[in-house]
Amino acid sequence: MMRKNLSLALLAWAACAGSGGCKGIALNAVANALSSSGGVFAGDDDPELVRDAVPFGLKTYESILAELPEHQGLLRATSSGFAQYAYAFVVLEAERLDETDLPRSRELRQRARRLFLRARDYALKGLEVAHPNFTNKLRTDRDAALAETTPEDAEFLYWAGASWGGALMAAKDDLTLVAELPIAGALVARVLELDDAFGAGAAHEFMISYEGSRSEAMGGSPLRAREHYRRALEISKGKRSSVHLALAEAVSVREQNVREFGSLIDAALAVDPEADPSQRLTNVLSRRRALRLKSHVSDLFLEAPVEEKKP
Repeated sequence: MMRKNLSLALLAWAACAGSGGCKGIALNAVANALSSSGGVFAGDDDPELVRDAVPFGLKTYESILAELPEHQGLLRATSSGFAQYAYAFVVLEAERLDETDLPRSRELRQRARRLFLRARDYALKGLEVAHPNFTNKLRTDRDAALAETTPEDAEFLYWAGASWGGALMAAKDDLTLVAELPIAGALVARVLELDDAFGAGAAHEFMISYEGSRSEAMGGSPLRAREHYRRALEISKGKRSSVHLALAEAVSVREQNVREFGSLIDAALAVDPEADPSQRLTNVLSRRRALRLKSHVSDLFLEAPVEEKKP
């Protein structure tokens, strides 16, 4: 039905070319249809197909936003689209190239940083539409700015925070982003206040990394990270393999707990991508990442376990 509605909207847009009022109505129809189409990619099991298709879609979103800059649905779709593309197809590729082509890996990380910040800015724009001057208030009086937000803002808050954190993940030497990380954490923490089960556990998954990757001196807490892990597993019913990877990378590696790391990697690999069709693409990509992490245990731990020889 969604594809049919989109096709009709595009035809209406083309038919209205040159007629201001009619074109505006048709453009809104296209924007509405596009902003509800995200599930098409999320349920795919072919990451390469999605990788090749998404950029055209994102540029289409941006071209329509140039005409309808305050369309909330399209701002959400554009923000989430850029953030997910940056992680799934730029960051993960950069990690893959770390060993074989370091200069290219660095280029990709800088590209990922730019894409994440682009995603963040679209999410902040969405918040600005509902709450004028939100971004300035966020930087000057964070608690007051966040107190204004409502459950309807949860998606924008999540993608703003996740993208802000993603930009730092891609460019760990950016001191400005390091200083702004608490803002990212506060945005996602507000999501949990508004909707504890947001995104099938996605907000809790972010907080696993946020709490676990920072030292206690910097405000992090392995204990809180584990609490978020348990809650994310409960909400997702164990159908998000990336939840296991978040704890493995953020806490197990930091604590040099190689056995726990191995158990978490195995748990991630045990998740069936078909168990939840709406999470299929995420789980396929997480499985690839889990296999890569499993092959690099000796690089991540000072004392990697020695495999027992079979008699």
